[in-house]
Amino acid sequence: MSVIFPHIFRTEHSETHTTNAEYGEYFATRQRGKISVGPILGGLMKCVDSHVKAFLEDLRVAVAIKSVSGDLRYRTDIRHIIKWTEDWLTKLDFKYECFYVGYHVLNGQKVRIPPVILASYGNDPKKRTVCVYGYLDVKLPAMEEWKTDPWTLTQVDKRFHGAGTASGKGILLCWFHIIEAFKRTNTPLPVNIKFVIESMNHRSSQGLAEFLQTKKLDFFSNVNCIVSCEGEWIGEKYPCIIYGTVGHLVFDIFVEQKDDSDIKADMEAIMNSLYDPIGEEILIPHFNDFVKQITPDEEGVYEAIQEFDIDKIRPSLPKNKQKWDKIKLLMHYWRLPNMHISEDINCSCDKNSKNIIKRQVIVKLVQRQVMDNAYMQFSSFVEETVVKLGIKSKVTCKMISSTRHWSENIRSWNYEAARRATIQTYKEEPSFIREDRPVTSISTLDGTLEKNILVLPLVGNGSKTGEANENIAYRNFFEGTKLLAAYLIQLAQVDDVEKPNI
Repeated sequence: MSVIFPHIFRTEHSETHTTNAEYGEYFATRQRGKISVGPILGGLMKCVDSHVKAFLEDLRVAVAIKSVSGDLRYRTDIRHIIKWTEDWLTKLDFKYECFYVGYHVLNGQKVRIPPVILASYGNDPKKRTVCVYGYLDVKLPAMEEWKTDPWTLTQVDKRFHGAGTASGKGILLCWFHIIEAFKRTNTPLPVNIKFVIESMNHRSSQGLAEFLQTKKLDFFSNVNCIVSCEGEWIGEKYPCIIYGTVGHLVFDIFVEQKDDSDIKADMEAIMNSLYDPIGEEILIPHFNDFVKQITPDEEGVYEAIQEFDIDKIRPSLPKNKQKWDKIKLLMHYWRLPNMHISEDINCSCDKNSKNIIKRQVIVKLVQRQVMDNAYMQFSSFVEETVVKLGIKSKVTCKMISSTRHWSENIRSWNYEAARRATIQTYKEEPSFIREDRPVTSISTLDGTLEKNILVLPLVGNGSKTGEANENIAYRNFFEGTKLLAAYLIQLAQVDDVEKPNI
């Protein structure tokens, strides 16, 4: 089965709600006018503007804490950032508790996983309850790649550089600051708020899934939705909302020489049977059968995305993609299954033999594809291919990791609240985008808690979240804080009728 792009077959005489000029009734209605701010949100926005220096000082303090989760030498700093968070929660009158969630191996030692913090404010049954996901850890900086000191908040032009500025600590501060603004202005919080805060985001959120499962029926029982502010906009000017991520199955395929077999030729034959690199097509029969069919209205989501000019990047694309349009290219990255195959490498296994080679295959999964089924299809196909081609070498296929894909209905009440809040803050309709990478924390929250999840990025492209020279723009730090206020207010007001997905 091939996934069809409806716009390929459209003509100027097409009699439908969707044409090349207007993609869908739903999106046409969403392009109308602006949404007024109102006195309550206006007062909160003024409060943010009047505390710029204090907010930057808070960010400076947070950046200075070297909260590296992947190195035992920084375990004291992890404890320091947790204490910093507890002080903030106490200041904001949250009830909180720290939970140890198991052990892991770090620098060759078995040590405790840093505690997960659960916090809550308000328990009014008449209000919605939103749970905010946040994290405190950063990656160990490669100092030679940084242009500034990663532990010192440094302003360059209108950007503030430092580890954790555009992710983790910086984003959590935006939440703390806006809750503080509600208190400063004597404005009651329109919703109940809960936090789940970890310090292992950059270590695949180890221990989080098992812990969340134990709290599903009590702490999370009254949660209506979850919001995370991970990710970036597609550009620097126009705001975005993320509603999906891909999943990954990662396989190691080993080919071991038997008799006089040619292991490189055998490996190449297997890879050629799996994937067509020219057409970028997975060759496993029926692998795409359950992929959701593309609709004209879904194409409208992609057509409405701003700050993605395919003509600017077209010359840099591979030849087979240079004639693709904007919709097809974006869907190739975000919406359709794909496969990445590494080059041959010598096996570093126990045998340490040059008679064994390995290639790693990453299979990208998308909406409606089931991981277990995809695993069975892949591994069975490799076995069948070995028999079909008469390969004499010993072939072993081993799955080494997996991450579920995630997707939400952008017409849900939670996403409508975020859309309206974005218009209030930035005077722009947000672009709805996906991530071309798995996000372990979101996959964990989705698979464990089964709540509506909103990913509302606060930073623009170029913020280098989690990378060397991470930074947050002046505009994003303060306007992002205001966006959270608008979102909380809209969350309390928006109709909870669930509209059909597009």
